[in-house]
Order: sequence, then structure tokens, then C-alpha cells
Amino acid sequence: MARIWRDSPGRLLALYLVLGVIALAVSHSSPSAKSQLLWFLLEVFLAWRVWRGGRTSRVVLILVSMISFGGAAFTGPRLWSFGVLALLAIYAAQVALLVSPAVYQRTRRDASPDWSPAASMRWTPPVWMPLSALLAGLLAILASLASMGWAAIPGCGPAGATIAQLPARCFGLAQGYPVRFLTANQGAALIDKAGLAKDWAHWSIVSFAVFYLLLLLHRRHEATAELTVTAEDPAVA
Repeated sequence: MARIWRDSPGRLLALYLVLGVIALAVSHSSPSAKSQLLWFLLEVFLAWRVWRGGRTSRVVLILVSMISFGGAAFTGPRLWSFGVLALLAIYAAQVALLVSPAVYQRTRRDASPDWSPAASMRWTPPVWMPLSALLAGLLAILASLASMGWAAIPGCGPAGATIAQLPARCFGLAQGYPVRFLTANQGAALIDKAGLAKDWAHWSIVSFAVFYLLLLLHRRHEATAELTVTAEDPAVA
């Protein structure tokens, strides 16, 4: 995998498109599924342009994948599902593929033809990153308590009643994002443990994706700096 990450842009772009197909399958019931299909057809063309060395096409794909990631991250409390977590992972992986050394080097026409990305451009994240993502997700949960709205209190009202049939006493001010997991009921705080776990998973994935992409960009900068030193001083090679 490490060799593919550094030397096989064609395989990475093919994987990018496969992930795009999976994203279409996950979001097939979305109201914007038709527009997503049209975009995927354009995505195929842009991926081909990247294979041909198109810098602009690569930048467009990165921006759109990041916008899609942001849209999934802030999907709203009523639209949350495990499919959203899958979309977060897919869009983050697509951005990672586009900033990989192999795809990046494919679009650098001014680079030395006999240079291959340095060994420092590895794709595996360090051990501390998942743990840091969990901690950042927990901090994000605390920050999400600032997001409030009225919601039905779990377990209140007759069994099988719809939201419209619930009495006014069964509604309270709920906090959290994207899932409202903390509800105030007559001065007592009710915590939806499942909602809390969903929020934690959501923000942990978002945090890990951000950390990982920043790490890849940092490693690529180090590899580029190494190449510059080698080119200026052949004795270093």
C-alpha cells in the first residue's frame, strides 16, 4: 500500500471514483441524489484530467470533496444517521487520495522526472492521532451544548403517540449537535446515552479527518523541502 500511495496515481484515482460510487449508494435516498449523479459524471471527467496532469481539475475535486465533507459534518439533528458517518469517512478519504504524493506529483509538470516522493510521505497515521480525535470529539460535544432547540422528552406521554399527539409537558429544551442528547425536564437533566454516543462518534470522525489531512500536508511539505535540499546540494543525495 505504501508503494501505491507514493507511485501509483492511476490506482488512487480509481479508488477515488469507487468511493464516489459508494457515496452515491449511501445517499441514494437523498433529495439531491439526482444532482449528485450528475456531479459524479463530471467527477469522472475531472479525475481523467488529473490523470493527464490537470492541476485545476485536482483543485476543483479537492474543494468539492471538502465542501461535501462539511455538508455531511453539519447535516443537522433531524438528518443524522450512520450513513452520515460513512459519508464523512468517504469524503475525507477522497481528499486524502487527492493530496497523496502520487496524485500530487502527477500534476507537477515542473518537477524532476526522476524524483519519487520521499519515504517520509507515508500514509499511516501515528498512534496518538485516534486518541487525540476522541478527545477533540469530546470537546466538540461540550461546545455543541450551545446549540439548543425544543424536542420531545424521551419516555414522556402515552406509548405509541406521535409527536403531534404529545402534551406540552412532554417537550423541553434540548441541547447537542447534530443529535440533541441533553434535555431539561422540570429542572432535571435527561441524557440520551445513544444520542451522546452518536455525537461523539460524529465529531471524533470529523476531528480525525482534519488531523489526518493536516498531517499529510505537513509530510508533503517535508518531502518537498527534502527534494529542494537534494537538488541544491547533490552531495546530500
